[in-house]
Amino acid sequence: MRRLRAAAAGLTALALGAGLAVAGATSASAEPTGRWGTVTLSGASRDYTGTVTMPDFPETTFRSDSRQATVVSGASTWQSAATPVGAAGYGSSRGQTYLNQRPNADNPNAPATTTYTFAEPTPGAQSWAFVLGDVDADRATISATLPDGTAATAEQLGFGGTYNSCSSVTEGGWSCGRPTADDPTPGSDRPTWDPVTRTLTGNASASDTAGASAWFSPTVPLGSLTITYTQRSGFPVYQTWFAVRTAAISGVATLDGTPVPGATVTVTAPRGVTYTTTTDAEGRYTFPALPQINDYTATITPPDNAEGTATITGLSLNTAPAGNDRADADFTFTSPDGTSSVIGTVEDAAGNPAAGIPVVITDPRSGDTLVDTTTNSGGVYTGSGLPAGASVAVSVAGRAPVTVPTGAAGTTAQPVSITVPAAAVATITGGVTLDGGPVGAGIVVELLDDAGSVLASTTTGADGRYTFATAAGTYAVRSALPVAGASGTPTNPGVTAVLGATVQSDFAFASPTPPAVQQVALTGAVADTNGDPVGGVEVTATPAGADAGAAVSTTTAADGTYALRGLAPTTTYRITVAGSDETATVTTPETGSATVPTIVVAAAVDPVPTPTPVPTPTTPAADDGPGTTPVSSAGDRPASGSLAYTGADLGPGLVAAGALVLVGAALLLTRALRNRRRDHLQD
Repeated sequence: MRRLRAAAAGLTALALGAGLAVAGATSASAEPTGRWGTVTLSGASRDYTGTVTMPDFPETTFRSDSRQATVVSGASTWQSAATPVGAAGYGSSRGQTYLNQRPNADNPNAPATTTYTFAEPTPGAQSWAFVLGDVDADRATISATLPDGTAATAEQLGFGGTYNSCSSVTEGGWSCGRPTADDPTPGSDRPTWDPVTRTLTGNASASDTAGASAWFSPTVPLGSLTITYTQRSGFPVYQTWFAVRTAAISGVATLDGTPVPGATVTVTAPRGVTYTTTTDAEGRYTFPALPQINDYTATITPPDNAEGTATITGLSLNTAPAGNDRADADFTFTSPDGTSSVIGTVEDAAGNPAAGIPVVITDPRSGDTLVDTTTNSGGVYTGSGLPAGASVAVSVAGRAPVTVPTGAAGTTAQPVSITVPAAAVATITGGVTLDGGPVGAGIVVELLDDAGSVLASTTTGADGRYTFATAAGTYAVRSALPVAGASGTPTNPGVTAVLGATVQSDFAFASPTPPAVQQVALTGAVADTNGDPVGGVEVTATPAGADAGAAVSTTTAADGTYALRGLAPTTTYRITVAGSDETATVTTPETGSATVPTIVVAAAVDPVPTPTPVPTPTTPAADDGPGTTPVSSAGDRPASGSLAYTGADLGPGLVAAGALVLVGAALLLTRALRNRRRDHLQD
């Protein structure tokens, strides 16, 4: 059972769909930055509120009376691309946030209810999903309403199946940890689904395991979703992920069969969210990961005087549950009958494509203006309706015209590149940094006009720098985030560019601060069976759940006390003492610290004390007078030898008595020697 182990000290919602991304040789603005939802949380115990944000998904809010809820980063537990939900087109959730929740109280009669409310009906056709994880010693009942308020059926919830998400059974999964008594084979547990009650229930023994999951992908639009979560045993939590399925829209732009590079293509979702990219050198564009919904509209700026459709409507990506990429969104333009076209490029003296530069094409024979346009994002100009088999005059930035020959009717002239001097262009340049250092190559930077439309797009070089050559004017410059969640200002408005001059527009980003990990402590003491403190022994706290982090160890102080810090909150730990079989099982608090009952270990066995030998006095001769023979504490008279050991420690009185015996024995020995000497002298 996953415990609530990490809480963000400060949660900053990512603005999904507002960043920039690179897709192959094209650049894109507002590209979805991930398929999995970003969760925010506020409030307090039993009164939480929050949001779930996904690309082009209706605004989603929730309220919960959970006893404890936290947002987890997804760095240590995730749904891999090999799980059933990942393989269904949602990919991996690694590094994406999810919600951890507990019941209202840890008993079967106090469930927690979390209701998600959608500002608009969700898309249907199984284009999005939610996942419930770590359902083992608990159960979750799921209900939903349709947009008209009626209850959704179990079939409409789109149950996708149960599985286990950890690595022993799922490629690319998170580590399930070591076997435990509750989970002898990690990765084997999965919940069961009852469509009649719409309830997901953990294993039959309500045991604490890891990775038991299920996923759902609703088949119809929903107005709300409710999950009622109930404890069966222990201190359970459950996890909730949200994700949208994505698909691609791609195509090619041509003029008289020739690819048009640098053209800006915009795709607009039904709710008004726009995604922008540019065509590559082959005229191809792609949006690789759009939310799988219907009725997108794609537009392009058409070549002057060309015939063809610049808007494609009804681009749908969820007409089937499996989804469908659209690779047929082509923009095909042709010249009017009997005319030809031209595609050329404009560069500055340094070889940078010059975007937004005015280009005028005239008929040198009549002086008539045939095309009045500007270069696109790639510095490319196009023109159609030109006289076939002749020549035209191309004037860039008001300078002397260049003669360009045209081809046969219905064809495009050989491309001509025109270089303009520095005085004819305005240059905007700058660097993109992350944590004070250059970001390197590949970060997309865009040039926007005063209406917010993309005029030009480029990428940073290896030194993290970019350059735009353009016409004089006031622009906004926008940079993609170098890493997800980076802090910094991605758009510099009011950048004024002057002909013949260079203006600097830099971007400084900082890596996101990892969320603070909520930790708690356990304190206690170790004593022996004699009641004496045991210092200098190792004490270890090992989490009962395989996914609750590593074991933590410390050493007792001289007074036997210890403090185990850095533990996961609301997690069951087994406390052990090195060299002893005695243990304690404790569940950590939500915050702060808790005290472990004193662990009593066996006292070290002391050796049996050996009493100090007492010299035995010499037995006096019969005529030497009476002697003194020591007696035991029991009054028995031994024949000779030391004091008998009774099994008790020698007390002070007994030690003193022994000393007197020794003194008496010495006096008797001295007297005997004197008598012998006197007798000898008398002889």
